[in-house]
Amino acid sequence: MLEPRDEREFDSMVSRLRDADPGFTRRCDRMQARQRRRWLILAVLLWAVVPFCLYFGGWTGVLEAVLAVIYGAWLMRKRSRATDTPSWPPSTDRRPTAEA
Repeated sequence: MLEPRDEREFDSMVSRLRDADPGFTRRCDRMQARQRRRWLILAVLLWAVVPFCLYFGGWTGVLEAVLAVIYGAWLMRKRSRATDTPSWPPSTDRRPTAEA
């Protein structure tokens, strides 16, 4: 965890780098796109397992199915939030603090 001042400096360095180097920007965006695709694939696989859990699992299968549905929904929500926000700099809702 960085101190607030160090975090601001890091954010400004990365912002300048993104402005100066379009290749860096493309690589960062590609990494983010791969991560979103992994979340989608994992969510679909979890939802595909649900019928088998319900059919073969008994009461523990119901519990596993519920957890798979919830986790898949959480991954999709996380994926949609990652699509809506810019990849850098991170949006922080912190208020500035007085520095010593």
